[in-house]
Amino acid sequence: MRIVSAVASRLVWTVPTLLLATLVAFLLQQLIPGDQAVALAGEYATDEKLAAIRADLGLEQPVLTRYLDWIGGVVTGDLGTSYRTGQPVAEIVLDRLPVTLLLTLLALLIAIAIGVPSGVAAAQRPGTWVDRLFTTAATAGIAIPNFWLGMMLIAVFAVQLGWFPGPGGVDFADDPGNALRALVLPSVALGMVGSAEICRQVRSAMIENLGSDYVRTLRATGLSHWSIVWRHALKNSSLPLATILGIQVSHLVGGAVVVEAVFGLSGIGSLVVEATNQRDYIVIQAVVLLAAVIVLVTNLVVDISYRLLDPRIS
Repeated sequence: MRIVSAVASRLVWTVPTLLLATLVAFLLQQLIPGDQAVALAGEYATDEKLAAIRADLGLEQPVLTRYLDWIGGVVTGDLGTSYRTGQPVAEIVLDRLPVTLLLTLLALLIAIAIGVPSGVAAAQRPGTWVDRLFTTAATAGIAIPNFWLGMMLIAVFAVQLGWFPGPGGVDFADDPGNALRALVLPSVALGMVGSAEICRQVRSAMIENLGSDYVRTLRATGLSHWSIVWRHALKNSSLPLATILGIQVSHLVGGAVVVEAVFGLSGIGSLVVEATNQRDYIVIQAVVLLAAVIVLVTNLVVDISYRLLDPRIS
């Protein structure tokens, strides 16, 4: 019952949060220098053509009026029509979404697979060379930009060794196997920073738990070291782990913009870059809405996980 109440409470705040996020994005777009009609029609377009474009896009209307018109369309399921292609924005976004979601999921799995064992290993030997090794590696992982790591991965594993496809990606409908192989390198490039953050958080939480009284009691009862570490200490370190995982989802969605550009993937990230260069603002607005929904859903899942992991949380 408490979980249902918590979900209902968070859903109530979802609407104003989405409105605020989309409004800020809409207002920031108006600050971009240049005339959108000129960008769409070309530098040498006639005044009549520019006036027709402005009237068609509603650029002569007040900013708030245009925003409310867009919100009204969103409520009815209409995200608008692309200024450049004439396609419904919903179709464009849904066509690009699977690549980004799969990339983000693979990157998150890689971050967990590397970060959790590394943090646990470092926490068991604090102050030793093992701890310093993993801590240094985590610091380096945070410092290295994912676009640079992506280019290095392409140079070594795609160009020199030929183990994975190069930039450009592969259509899932044509060749699902090669399409998944094409996502390995970008997933690694995107997930390494997340693994470093997870490693540091798990290490801190595990050191605190391994030094607590209940662990000493478990050791006194003769419970094996691995059972204490993996079944008890790690479980009690799950709250900060859930927090950092929720944060990482937001970071991964944002980082996908750069990684997709480096690897030439046709996902939401590359769509944002294309729409920005073409001043196709209505596409950008739809992507902002989608990103806000993903972040809010992730935060909701994290909140629910808190209550499942620790019943004391109200």
